[in-house]
Amino acid sequence: MSEKTTYLIIGIIVGILIGAAIGYAVAPKGVPLEEYNALKSENDQLKSQVTSLTQELQSLKNKYIKITAWSAGSPVDYYRAENLKSAAKILENLLRVLGINVTIEVDSYYEHVSDWGAWKSKFVAAFEAGEAPDIISGIDMVEAAEAGWIISLDEYVNKYEDLLADIPSHLWDAVKYKGKIWGVPQDVASQVFYFRKDVLRKLGWSEDEINALPSKIMSGEITWDDLAAIAKEAMDKGLVEWGFYHRPNWGTSLEIPYYLAGGEFYDLETGKLVIDKSALKDMYTLFYKLAQQYKVLPTTMIGTSWREIHMGFVNGRVLFWLGGSWHWGEWQKVEYHEQLGKLPEEYEWENIGFAPYPALEKGGTPLVTVGPWKYYVVSTSKYPEIAFLLCFFASTPPYDTNHAITSSHLPVRYSTVNYPPFVEKGGFLYKVSTFASKYGVSKPVLHPKWGSLKDILLEYLVKVEKGEVTPDQAVEAIVNAAKAELGDQLLVRE
Repeated sequence: MSEKTTYLIIGIIVGILIGAAIGYAVAPKGVPLEEYNALKSENDQLKSQVTSLTQELQSLKNKYIKITAWSAGSPVDYYRAENLKSAAKILENLLRVLGINVTIEVDSYYEHVSDWGAWKSKFVAAFEAGEAPDIISGIDMVEAAEAGWIISLDEYVNKYEDLLADIPSHLWDAVKYKGKIWGVPQDVASQVFYFRKDVLRKLGWSEDEINALPSKIMSGEITWDDLAAIAKEAMDKGLVEWGFYHRPNWGTSLEIPYYLAGGEFYDLETGKLVIDKSALKDMYTLFYKLAQQYKVLPTTMIGTSWREIHMGFVNGRVLFWLGGSWHWGEWQKVEYHEQLGKLPEEYEWENIGFAPYPALEKGGTPLVTVGPWKYYVVSTSKYPEIAFLLCFFASTPPYDTNHAITSSHLPVRYSTVNYPPFVEKGGFLYKVSTFASKYGVSKPVLHPKWGSLKDILLEYLVKVEKGEVTPDQAVEAIVNAAKAELGDQLLVRE
């Protein structure tokens, strides 16, 4: 391979991956400059990586490669599958410039999943039958790593280190387990606290007061108790049926009050699960107050259907929704509104506001959790390096933008934030990105027994919200049950 050809390939790769960022050289707000500058990779390192790849793929010349991929998510996450197909075309073209005429077909299957246990069972059955895909998403990383379903990706991450610098380091940290990298970040989920502007108008709020609510939440001036009082007023005046809705199963939005109180569910040094009794009491006290004292949260939230929940908020029957950024996009794609069907985004801007999750006490700092969705390379794949590269190329700025705009997940790349189509169309996501960069934290829990602890936590959340136990009683019962289940894999902090 001539030096001219090598540098041509380098130019193509650099153009695809970081060209947009170089042309718009202002780093996104909140992004550390040293991380953003890491995008400017050295040409000799890129040359080494490209040359190494071509040497390994020479044996595939004139071959047909089929990669199967299973992706899952909400009704608006289908680009998780489509972007892998687009990535195959990028990789094909790069290889053809080198004279390696490989045809890469991606059979990418997407499923709207609400029962993640069934999704895992489907994958496990295929794996045991020798029919597993090359790429999988939507399964628990720790369980999959321990079971041998997926491979560690450190070899490839180290090999293409400079190309991967476009993805923030904290996202790579979130896909590590036992010191190894197991997944490729695909998007970023961020929790968002939503409120109905139209209901606040009916309460007599001015537009200035409504527009100031997010900043007052961010400053710690308005807390959960303040919002509960507002919700009670709206209910008492018959403006809404309920003040608050939260998700119907366990998820990170329910954990945020625990993190606000200083709790952790996972200890990075020991690799053990953690219960912080004080923080857990604060979390259950909040939900107890909302359901039993203020009576602004249904006592039957857990187990309510997702559709009923979305319809309640979208149709203005609920004032506050403890949701996520992707719901903004879902409401535009799924017919939840009883008159409008799918919501026009203009309707959302007019009637729905958003902010970080409020502080527990006056003057406290709000919080949102952020974390990546992941692609995994299955251990039975015949072409693991090809699969890895497809996962990586699937989030180049044009594809990252398509998925972000469609699904309302935050983009996974620095360069996407400054990519013109994203800047033009991603108004909601750009605003969420600004407060996520300031108040966002990543809280991965990387333990194979995390599912067992979540089940216990959920069981007692139901009892607390129904008033069957007090927060103090719940905490003691949870600690006892968790000790019996987890043994020495649990740390209890007072």
